[in-house]
Order: sequence, then structure tokens, then C-alpha cells
Amino acid sequence: MNTIQSVLRSRPSGSKRRSLGAFVASLVLAVPTALLASAAPAAAAQTPTCGSGYVCIYKGDIFDGGSHHPVVYRFYRYGTYNVANLIGDYTVKNCQTGGAGVQGLTGYNGTGSVAWNLNVNNCSTGLWTSLTSTNSVRVYA
Repeated sequence: MNTIQSVLRSRPSGSKRRSLGAFVASLVLAVPTALLASAAPAAAAQTPTCGSGYVCIYKGDIFDGGSHHPVVYRFYRYGTYNVANLIGDYTVKNCQTGGAGVQGLTGYNGTGSVAWNLNVNNCSTGLWTSLTSTNSVRVYA
């Protein structure tokens, strides 16, 4: 016995039509509500912020008016870090405090020549540049 039959059999015979009508009406009302709830627009993707004390490297120009530029690297501690696949233009934000800097180097493990250097906090502006030649990043005091 299915659910509708069990509902109808548990009621007095005179109310079968009303019960079936109420059951169908509840389904008709519930389905559009469920569809409307699932059709809510997704939140727009936004470029994440770079917190105080961090160096962040974003794909693309974060000030171009676009809504989403992912963070590809985020550094907090002093040291040298190898990076990979930085082909094309990126935005580098130095949000460190106390005069700390960051530089991109052409070789791995901090070797090679300096490709770019941010020795000031540029958290509000960022540096938009090609990082194709960058193979390591040094965060320094």
C-alpha cells in the first residue's frame, strides 16, 4: 500500500476527496517553493584581501575592476620560497609591517638576479608586473 492509499484509508470515506485534494495542493505549493529556494543567485566571487603582515601574489591586475583574482601565494614569515608557474601578469602586495620587504629572484632558492623589489608597504596600491622570470621570492626584514 502506498502513502496516498494509507492516508486515504485512515480517514472516513466522505473525506477521501478532500484529503486527496489537500495532499495534491500541498505538493503543488511545495514544489515551486523548493525550486525558488534552489534558484537563489550565488554570491559573487571577490578578490580576497591580503592581511596585515602578509605578502600576497594575485593572478592578474586586482585593480582592473574584475571581481575575482585568486591569491596564488601568501607569505608571512621571513625566508626564501621557490615559486612555480608564475607566467604572465600578477599583482604583488607587500602588507608587512615594520619596513619589511619582498623581492622576486630569477633563480631558485634565492639565486639569480633581482627581477623586482618591494622594500615598502604597498598594501593599498600593489605592484602589477610580469612575474614570468620569477622563480623564487625572498621575504626580508
